[in-house]
Amino acid sequence: MQPAPEYSVVIPTYRGQDTLRPLVEQLQQFFSAAALRYEIILVNDCGPDRSWQVMQELQQEQGADVVKIVKLARNFGQHNALICGFAHAQGEFIITMDEDLQHSPADIAHLIAAQATGDFDVVYGKYAALQHSGFRNITSQALKQLLRASIPDLHPDYTAFRLIKAGIARHCLTMSNSYTFLDGYLTWITNNVGSVTVSHQERAAGESSYTVRKLIEHSINIFVTFSDLPVRLFSITAVVIFFLTSCYALYILGRKLIFDDLSSGFPTLAILLGFGVGLVLLGLGILGEYIHRINLKTTRRPVFVEAEVKHR
Repeated sequence: MQPAPEYSVVIPTYRGQDTLRPLVEQLQQFFSAAALRYEIILVNDCGPDRSWQVMQELQQEQGADVVKIVKLARNFGQHNALICGFAHAQGEFIITMDEDLQHSPADIAHLIAAQATGDFDVVYGKYAALQHSGFRNITSQALKQLLRASIPDLHPDYTAFRLIKAGIARHCLTMSNSYTFLDGYLTWITNNVGSVTVSHQERAAGESSYTVRKLIEHSINIFVTFSDLPVRLFSITAVVIFFLTSCYALYILGRKLIFDDLSSGFPTLAILLGFGVGLVLLGLGILGEYIHRINLKTTRRPVFVEAEVKHR
């Protein structure tokens, strides 16, 4: 019986027919040189190329104990594919990386060293410099800054190159949300998170499935699903408008009663609109707060996560 692997490398695959083989070879070279037990889990997310055929060939060549392959029924997206891989991982630590060779397997050593130094639950590989196109770099950084502002607990160095304790990663399997964002889930589970600088290579082959339009859609979905900022801003705005319109309506009422110098019908209209608009917005703000709490309830967010237990 083979001993359990120490590390499980989970790789979601969409357009990897040209990069999977060299990626697996580099992973083998790294783990063999480091004398670490490992397994590679390739999750096919139903891309348009021959990735599944290549994955089957790799498993036949390397053995099912080294290369595990999973084919999803349809395209579920990168983060869902990763969580699927977690369900099949047997290692003590799980490493996630992209298929396109932009993450260097040699940099896994930095993740492992950083985790050992701080005993972190999660370690992110922070890129020294992005190797996307100039426009993609700008949009990626802008959207990332927006998410950092809207989700304060989100680690500022979050990337797709991660090392996660398996026990932490498995908590993600129990969560259900209208939109899956792995780093948002990890934020809910633990704040014992570190980062280390790693390289970011140019894409070895093919084109990224993340267009600017998809990046924007991805960020909007995260923003709406994981952040309370939109609801909170609307609620605060509603309260401010209700206060101002109510003050104005009271001013009009007082002026009508004291000076009676306003045109006929105007005080009634001003008071109705002042209180009416304010009450409608205030009601929508309160309703939004309730809906946000219902959303939090239905996500199956963990009530608690035990980091360590000592009875004596």
